[in-house]
Amino acid sequence: MQLIDYHIHSTCSGDGHNTMLEMALASRKKGVSQLCFTDHCDLDEFMTGTPDPDCFCKRETMLEMYRQTVAAVPSDIKILLGLELGEGNHDREQAKSIAASEELDFILGSIHNLKGKPDFYGSEYRGDDYSQSIIDNYMDELIELSLLDCFDVMAHIGYPSRYIKKGGKKVEISTRTYGEKLTVLLKNLIERGKGIEINCSGFRTPPGGGSLPSVDVLRLYKELGGEIITVGSDAHKVDNAGVGLAEGFDILRDLGYKYVTVFEKRKPSFEKI
Repeated sequence: MQLIDYHIHSTCSGDGHNTMLEMALASRKKGVSQLCFTDHCDLDEFMTGTPDPDCFCKRETMLEMYRQTVAAVPSDIKILLGLELGEGNHDREQAKSIAASEELDFILGSIHNLKGKPDFYGSEYRGDDYSQSIIDNYMDELIELSLLDCFDVMAHIGYPSRYIKKGGKKVEISTRTYGEKLTVLLKNLIERGKGIEINCSGFRTPPGGGSLPSVDVLRLYKELGGEIITVGSDAHKVDNAGVGLAEGFDILRDLGYKYVTVFEKRKPSFEKI
């Protein structure tokens, strides 16, 4: 099985543990034939949610590490350079400027925190009603982001639900609970030539297990005519490189997807699965 990974991190991300070369070699051992590094560039500071004007300060480090990695890896794995651009709707001009960086092959658009709030990963969830309000606001911000051109594919739709569930609260981002907003979101993306990813990190992190977005959302995207879709491990260390990708590809096949999307210089093409 050919595995392709379009969401993976290195030490150029604040929460990354290994270099690009280490991550690439570990991914190759798991059968990955193409990967695109998508290190974090969040417009807001992780712990506080305040704007971070220096969020792209590792650009030169990232470029140099990428060049060294391409020169060192075996020829049977293709390496591309992308970015996970977080909170683009919080500062549209800054996001636009970063997205114009000519070295980038691909950009994931993410929301890790609401405006002025810390990352969902480190937030406290005080009750079901409060947690539900977080999800309501998150969905509204995703719709805001979907109208911008600073990314190619929207990352891990449903991200906060994983951490809210771990806190014991009952939340769900599905077509049953958010069908109307999800339809608006996905139609926006399709109409603007953007895609979604199937994020496979949940297959290694129960109880938040499974894909992001959930299978019913992936099905809705296809039913609405969505074709641009990438698969990502969201690995931050070598132990997780390639983990979950096979499960993600199996889900896409089961739903009737025939292709996954790859990018070079922000232009999509399709690989048969």
